[in-house]
Amino acid sequence: MEHEWHCTHCGKLLGVLKGMRLHIRFSHGHEYLVGFPATSTCRGCRTLNEFALQEEGHGNIAHSEAKIRN
Repeated sequence: MEHEWHCTHCGKLLGVLKGMRLHIRFSHGHEYLVGFPATSTCRGCRTLNEFALQEEGHGNIAHSEAKIRN
């Protein structure tokens, strides 16, 4: 299941959750697969955003739950 990560201020797409990694891609072929938590400044409005997976129970990471916070 894929989840999109959007800026909390302007809604610009920042990345896409693919499995257990966050896929970030922007101009001129820059492309990254990163772990968690991920922090990024929005290219549109310069807002600092953080993406973290929500933990369930005894430290298991839920693939379908994503927590987005500023």
